[in-house]
Parts: sequence; C-alpha cells; structure tokens
Amino acid sequence: MKQSIIQHIQSCLPCQQHNISHTKKAGRLNPIPTPEGPFQLISIDYCGPFKPTPRGNQYVLCITDYFTRWMTVIALPDCSAQTTAQTLFNDYICQYGVPLAILSDQGTHFKNQLMESIAKLIGYNHIFSNLEGNNWDEFLSPVIFTYNIGIHATTNYSSFQLQFGRESRLPTDEPSSSFTFNKPND
Repeated sequence: MKQSIIQHIQSCLPCQQHNISHTKKAGRLNPIPTPEGPFQLISIDYCGPFKPTPRGNQYVLCITDYFTRWMTVIALPDCSAQTTAQTLFNDYICQYGVPLAILSDQGTHFKNQLMESIAKLIGYNHIFSNLEGNNWDEFLSPVIFTYNIGIHATTNYSSFQLQFGRESRLPTDEPSSSFTFNKPND
C-alpha cells in the first residue's frame, strides 16, 4: 500500500506542484584536507551491534588514520562512553600517541562529558561530523590486515607501506634464496 501511495503522489502533477517538503535537506559535504603526517587526524566510529560472540563482543570500534588510511579495529562488548574512552586511550593513544584531532559523528558514545574531559586532559581537538556466524570478532585481525596491505586509491600505496616504510611480508611470499652482506660482521 505504501508503494502504491508513493507512486500515486509522484505521478500526480498537482501533488508535485503544491507539496511542500518538511524534511531538512542534507548539509553540504566539505572535503577534509589531508594532514601533513600520520596520526595527526584520525576518525572513529562504531559498527554494530552484531550477534554477540562467545567472548561477549557485539560492537567494533573502527579507528582510521587520515594520512596513511591505516585502520585499527577493536571488538568490544558495548559502545558506552566509558568503554569508548578507555579503549581509545589504552588501545590507541598509548600505542600511537595523541592525535591532533579526532573526527567522529555525534553519537552519545563520542559526544559526552567524559570524552570532552579526555580531549582537554590529553590535548586533542574532537571534531564532529554531521553469513550466520557468531565468532566475527575472531576474524577482525585478518580482515583488517588484508585492508591495510591493499593499495589505497587515494594514496596509490598500501596503508602498511605508508605506516612502516616497507611492504608486508606475507605467508605466500617465496623465501629469499640469496642474501647480501654489506660488512663482514653482517
């Protein structure tokens, strides 16, 4: 019935001429300038909820560096403000350092007093933008590794290469059959 009503309204000339839309038009997207180096601007967002795993996880916190496109993912049991703040600090900032800015949507897990306090305390700018499986959290690492070694269309390099200055060695790579020594002690 809904589809029939939509089709009728769209085909009715007086309806189209006099119908006033009460929905707000989407804002204009503004390009985000590429930062000058890694870990200056990162974006954070949640995926989920998914079906809970045996480990109790149902959400994935996705963190992406805007310069290298390096992606970090963390499986979590919930997406509360406290879990978000603790995970961001312990699993990201303590590993990569404090970014200059963090970009997120306006979800309550990102836009709250706790996250504001951490931003002030640590010193980053928080920017806001306007198959049947039950063990998905066990596959996050290989999936994100595959993403990070792929060539990114924007940079024409893999995130891994931009992050570490070399390509990743894969289990499918042939072992080197010869070695080069520059000094006798090598």
